[in-house]
Amino acid sequence: MSDKSASSSGDPADVYTISSLEQVKVVADPLRVRILETIVLEPRTTKQIAEILGEKPTRLYHHVDALAEAGLIRLVDTRPVRGTTEKYYRAVARSFRTDPGLFSGADAGDDEARALADIATTMFHNVTEEVRNLVLSGYDLGSADDGLLSYVEVHASEDEIRALHDRLLAILTDLQEMCCDDAEASDAERRYRFSLAWFPLDGGTSEPD
Repeated sequence: MSDKSASSSGDPADVYTISSLEQVKVVADPLRVRILETIVLEPRTTKQIAEILGEKPTRLYHHVDALAEAGLIRLVDTRPVRGTTEKYYRAVARSFRTDPGLFSGADAGDDEARALADIATTMFHNVTEEVRNLVLSGYDLGSADDGLLSYVEVHASEDEIRALHDRLLAILTDLQEMCCDDAEASDAERRYRFSLAWFPLDGGTSEPD
């Protein structure tokens, strides 16, 4: 279900919560995530998406169909062009998150574990590609004033770990709210990626509240 419903005119919601295992499996694919990102801010056709991603349209059609069938994107406009019909799709929300209950319930099993592993792998695969392309383009991410790349192993008490967990969650929540404050991104605004992985290397003995 979504946290804020999209209007019947096709305007996206602020946030959409992925609440089924089927939806998780749909977005556990790097290419589908990239497709979704291209139509968060404005509607596009499959051909336009393909041009942005450097892919052939024929490769994208079934991925677009899968996202639409899962309810993550919707058809918002059609236009007749040269004897055919162009279909414009847009993401149903500006931000997506997964219901943690899918992976922590009493009935969670192998399918849920594999789906969570797949979606985590997909997320960091995309981040890896973005960072690689940024560096290869000549951007010095290691010393730039407006970009950060860090890897830290933390050794702390349970109380300190819980406090750090809460601080990271607060930052993530602030960023999620910021991305949805305005209906549309301004052309003057810059786009950044914030990726967070915070997990116990020893398996952990307890989880933060």
